[in-house]
Amino acid sequence: MKGLPLLLLLASFTILPMLHSDALPLIEVWVEDASAKQVALSSKLMAYLSENGTLVITSDRGRLAIRVGGGRLIAGRDIFLQKGDALYLVTATDLERVMECGRCFFYPYSKDRIAVVDSKGLLLVSDGEKRRLRVKGTVRWSDDGRRLSVISGDELLVVNASGSVVWRKDMNTQLFDAEPDDLTYVCMKGCEVYAINERSFVAWTNRLCKCCIPGKLDKSGSLLFVLVQGKELAVLNTSDGRRIQSLSLEGYEIDAIPGIIAVRDGEGRIHVMVDASRVHIKGESSGVLISWDVPSWLKYGEITVEHPWGKVAIPVGPDSFVPIPAKGDVNVTLRGASGEISLIVKVRPLNVTATPFGDIRISGDGIFEVEVDGRRYVPPIRVDTGWLPTYTLKIYNHGVLVAERTSFNARPLLIIVISIIAVLLWKLSSRSSSQGKTPD
Repeated sequence: MKGLPLLLLLASFTILPMLHSDALPLIEVWVEDASAKQVALSSKLMAYLSENGTLVITSDRGRLAIRVGGGRLIAGRDIFLQKGDALYLVTATDLERVMECGRCFFYPYSKDRIAVVDSKGLLLVSDGEKRRLRVKGTVRWSDDGRRLSVISGDELLVVNASGSVVWRKDMNTQLFDAEPDDLTYVCMKGCEVYAINERSFVAWTNRLCKCCIPGKLDKSGSLLFVLVQGKELAVLNTSDGRRIQSLSLEGYEIDAIPGIIAVRDGEGRIHVMVDASRVHIKGESSGVLISWDVPSWLKYGEITVEHPWGKVAIPVGPDSFVPIPAKGDVNVTLRGASGEISLIVKVRPLNVTATPFGDIRISGDGIFEVEVDGRRYVPPIRVDTGWLPTYTLKIYNHGVLVAERTSFNARPLLIIVISIIAVLLWKLSSRSSSQGKTPD
């Protein structure tokens, strides 16, 4: 299971350097009051198991509830459910039976890589090959599926996907959780976190508190999240163990995929967080474009965008353009239920040329449309200006109204001028005709 919030550095496209950030590196975008007892994430879906035995699956197809009665969710590359002696793959539409084993605990990474703990020890099934290790314990796969950790009493083992032991180490204390990676991270009794390298040497350690509180951990990028159950969420730097941030959160379960963190609290609520590096801000003409690099199933929740001229709530997932009635350096804050980003964005100028003859040109940054008399056009264009002395055009950037302009209309004046000329010519023609007549 996996991780949550910290300090922010927002990767953007064309923004000025961030001047300051008081924010967490993750923004909470969605809280699900789910009465959940387990939660798991994958790139394709989120699943949680409620207290009443309902499995709720959220995917890009929507939400599906399946009555399963109970079971155990396991997160690897995919999400699985163990119910009794059977292992099922959780998909967006159903449960797919994968294998059965009497009195076994399954620890799958994918359908092709499954660790099974039974009465004989650990059986590793990897890409069609089987390997038996005489060890029992709690298993966890690395994010890339290349290795797994095994907590067996006070001993910690790291095993590669083919079943060979990379190293084993007696930690001489109670172990709560471990995640293997380039470094293997271990949460131990006494709120201690160890990072152990490839040669089983301790790279760094950090004692987070003085009491014996069970903990869970997860990793995302350069951040390590340590959930001290019922107390707080600590965010550490993976390279040196330095504490970056602490969050008062009564969390009991954590799961993460790149960019997304889910935490189940003591009331069964699920807190969904987005890594700030997955939210991109681009200053354009008359506003900012906010885009998301998140899985397609994440279509829930919203954040508030605040600037000196107002604020607006935007949905998570789809690109959103926020109009700002200014140009130059603008302070913008993205604020979630918890966590925020404050930064300076360069808002570009918008230049609009509208001639009396209906020739419309726009120069600036963005994707523009103009609307005249209820009809939309993509500039540069010559529009139908109508018959009134002036015509009004509305300018849209990314489909959002950002400005209005009014221009004189040459058409009525031209008609008047043509009419006057026609009358004068008619009079001249009539006069010439009258002078040209001779008496009988």
